[in-house]
Amino acid sequence: MSLVLSGQGEKTSPILKLSRKYSAYLCYPLAVCGIIWLLLLPMQSCFSRNAYFSENAMMPGQVKSKFGTIKHVAATSMVDAALEAERAKGSNETVSGMRATALHDVFEKIGLESEIQRFTFEEVRGIGRTEGRNVHGILRAPRSDAVETLLVAASWTTSDGNTNINAVRLMAGLAKFFSEQTYWAKDVVFVVTDSGERGIEAWLKAYHGVSTAAPIYVRGGIIQAALSLELPPAAKYAGLGVFFEGKSGELPNLDFVNIVQRIAQIERIPAYLHGMQDPPAHESSLATRYMHSAHLLLRQVRSQAIGVTVGVHAPFLRYRIDALTISGIVPPRDPVALQSKNDGNSRHPLVALEPEMLAQATVRALGRTIESTMRSLNNLLEHFHQSFFFYILPANRRYISIGDYIPAAGLMVASLLVQAMHLWWMQGSDDMRSSDPRTRIERMNKYYSFLRRTLPNGFGIILRIHALGALLLVIPFIVPQAVLTHSTSTAYVFTMALASISMVLHVSDIYWAPKNSGLVDWRQLKALVEVYVAVTLACLSVMNFSLAVVMFGISGLPLLLTRMYNYTTRAHRVANLALLLATSPICILALSRTALLGLSPLDFTSSSFRVFLEDFHHFSNLMYPLLCLVYWPVNLLCMVVTLIP
Repeated sequence: MSLVLSGQGEKTSPILKLSRKYSAYLCYPLAVCGIIWLLLLPMQSCFSRNAYFSENAMMPGQVKSKFGTIKHVAATSMVDAALEAERAKGSNETVSGMRATALHDVFEKIGLESEIQRFTFEEVRGIGRTEGRNVHGILRAPRSDAVETLLVAASWTTSDGNTNINAVRLMAGLAKFFSEQTYWAKDVVFVVTDSGERGIEAWLKAYHGVSTAAPIYVRGGIIQAALSLELPPAAKYAGLGVFFEGKSGELPNLDFVNIVQRIAQIERIPAYLHGMQDPPAHESSLATRYMHSAHLLLRQVRSQAIGVTVGVHAPFLRYRIDALTISGIVPPRDPVALQSKNDGNSRHPLVALEPEMLAQATVRALGRTIESTMRSLNNLLEHFHQSFFFYILPANRRYISIGDYIPAAGLMVASLLVQAMHLWWMQGSDDMRSSDPRTRIERMNKYYSFLRRTLPNGFGIILRIHALGALLLVIPFIVPQAVLTHSTSTAYVFTMALASISMVLHVSDIYWAPKNSGLVDWRQLKALVEVYVAVTLACLSVMNFSLAVVMFGISGLPLLLTRMYNYTTRAHRVANLALLLATSPICILALSRTALLGLSPLDFTSSSFRVFLEDFHHFSNLMYPLLCLVYWPVNLLCMVVTLIP
């Protein structure tokens, strides 16, 4: 109540008086300070620290790796022999079925308990149906009772659509090697899918009993950690890329990332975050290192906010399973990669998956890296818990903890709240803000009468706009034909955009009428929206900092700049509307085609909206509900604030 009455000249605390006096000048400096804080994050001398191991029990690199004998390397060719034998049968089975059967035979020859899972996957109910097969084999631990499990996963294709046969070959060699060892205290599961993240999600649902549509019966214990392999065709690799982000910003424990990088360094096949090698410290300038760190951080923001991931590790993170993907970095002129690219489509579907094998030295280095990593994970006495789960990585072997980057989000949220307080104090006419004690009763009566008249209308506008956003959210699930293809999805979004603009114009036209001019106050409406956005961003910043920053950029900042003062000229309104249209969902979704799908913004045969919808439906990605319930409505409410008198 003190906060409410302080705007009407009532006696209040000195802090509120000071806030009222300077609130109009604080909101924009706070936002600028938050942005500057973000810009300082890539500077390694400001916030980042050297990475270290918190869980000493893992002892990375403390054992002698044994993988790499002729027998183990030869085991990688078992996959090729099984595929060739399956093709020679001449059966009418699909390529997916032939591959699954061949790999199932390989796992059984090695001595694993193996099973084939047949599953179907739909983007939305009845739309985007995919059929596939997962194959998994379990190596039972000789020194435990199958309570805990480690997992190695791969897909038949890489995230960019290339063949991932090298990863499957290496997995067969590792399975053969692991089955000969007696030190395993945890079961080791090998999973291969032909549908990428969709296949792994179907396998995880069946493994944990979430879905019984495609059950599996050969199971292990609780999965402690998962390692995904992505090795495109090449004779050798220049290094490894480490990808660790989940679909909704989930992150594995930082110790896991550090283990992989440390062991890869020992095996002399360096692992770089997102495949980006740091510039040499003694040969590069401060600006070069800053731009490299900024580029790496932007990649992490893109992955965590939008949900673009490399590898099949992302679904594991939803189940609180620490997981990451290691991907081979192909040299620019690798002959095997070029040959595979040139003639991959001219051969039999099964043979096309069989480019020349990796060089033995590369197989040995990769195998030993994975062997040492799995042995370190085998040493875990309990789930990862010592190190950070919230962090950003500006460079290889360096990290920024949540305590160092979260103040940026706090400053951005504070800018919205301070402006909301100022607008709330300044709402209504000037005679309601007098400090004359003789008019106190009359002034308070006017103020409460003003609130009773305007608050219901303000909340009514907010609810109507959000009802349209809720309609945008649920229609694809009620009428899936609306997003049957990328083209219909694009048409659906444009139809909703036209409906939204029509509602904005209708609402604004109602309150332009002289009889309704006092029924809503633009300051009050903007203050209410700012409080709503600030609370949303504050909650989001703790769960997914990258997404909170993106949402501030596309919703919070335009809201902050909307109608910065009580202008009345048409030119100001047109300029403000142009800014809001430039940051509207339609424009951002068109631009996200380039960032998400790698296509032209004007290519309407693809729809990032449909990608967000699938990620929300199956992987609980927050971008789609935030788009419908926060970003879209706030953009429309900013237009209403601009247009109403």
